[in-house]
Amino acid sequence: MITYIVLFFFFAALSFTDYIRTPVLYRKIYLFLGSISVFVILWMFAGLRWKTGTDWESYFDSFYYFSEDYAVNFEPGFVVFLATIRDFTSEYTVFLLILSFLCISLKFIFFLKYHKETFFTLVFLYLCYYFADIFAVRQNLAISLTLFSTWFIITKKPVLFLLFVGLAASIHTSSLLYFFAYYIYWKKFTDKSFYYIIFFSIFLGLIGFGNIVLDLLLKALGLEGFVGEKINNYLSNDSEGLNTNSNLLVLYIMGIVKRLILIPLFLYVKNKSQGRFVYFQGYLNLYIVGNIIYFLFAKDLAIFARASVPFLIFEIFLISYVLLYYKAHKKKMIFAFVLMTLFSWARFSALINSYYDLYVPYNSIFDKKIERNV
Repeated sequence: MITYIVLFFFFAALSFTDYIRTPVLYRKIYLFLGSISVFVILWMFAGLRWKTGTDWESYFDSFYYFSEDYAVNFEPGFVVFLATIRDFTSEYTVFLLILSFLCISLKFIFFLKYHKETFFTLVFLYLCYYFADIFAVRQNLAISLTLFSTWFIITKKPVLFLLFVGLAASIHTSSLLYFFAYYIYWKKFTDKSFYYIIFFSIFLGLIGFGNIVLDLLLKALGLEGFVGEKINNYLSNDSEGLNTNSNLLVLYIMGIVKRLILIPLFLYVKNKSQGRFVYFQGYLNLYIVGNIIYFLFAKDLAIFARASVPFLIFEIFLISYVLLYYKAHKKKMIFAFVLMTLFSWARFSALINSYYDLYVPYNSIFDKKIERNV
């Protein structure tokens, strides 16, 4: 556990430097050296881990004993990815190094391209929300691709956008809804329309909208009775990356409460900043859509709620904008930063505790070599 505590406070301290006034040249040097150092740290943690993290056995077996039939549960794009690496090596560590390099580098490139001023804040939140892809599975790679594809929404290059989202969807089908992100990003929504849609989605989610949709789909496909019940149980209790041991209704209510605190804050900063943050409205649009998907399906259809994740990543960008908004007001900024740090710790500790036995202690490939020598 001490490893994760050190990582947390190290990245928290780094993130505070985003709000210290620094000469431009010094900032560029610091950003260059800092980003490389942070990347290497995260990459080594991700690539050199051993028997640590969720889904270790299933991914290890799928790679080490790879065959087209053995990897049938994975999407075709990920099977090709596995097969390509497997053609050259059977070392699982090589696979982890390549997977984590792609996951982390794609996000870092986007952070540096569009958010140099809050780069270390984003990395800190990236750690607290997504473990900084240290324990990456295929959905992490898909999310990196969808985030990177947002570059082509901003620069209005639809062909490249479709290409990257298509690649993401071939790796994890939860990315399919991100095809609509190009339209959603540029859509103009009023605050009232956001609130109406949000509260209506919460209402539908609470009354079991996910189960209603699933029942209708099963009936339409003629999959009722025993088969339908098995499919229903599988879709409702998807376990990869989710804590199925917790009370889903309690988690769902907590998720609603958190979002009903953050969304008004984001809307307030958007309106008060008066267009100062160029990408704020687009990110907010995507974030709201992610929340709508969450409200509709998280309580009853966990696997469908996964489609919200490529959209919900924009929460970390919106939080960084809130801190940047208060940068000119020293006392308010420090207060906001302290609140953000406390919130991030709560988020990070919850992330660890969701699968404590699988995350703690952190084991590396060097521990594997020690075991062999004993």
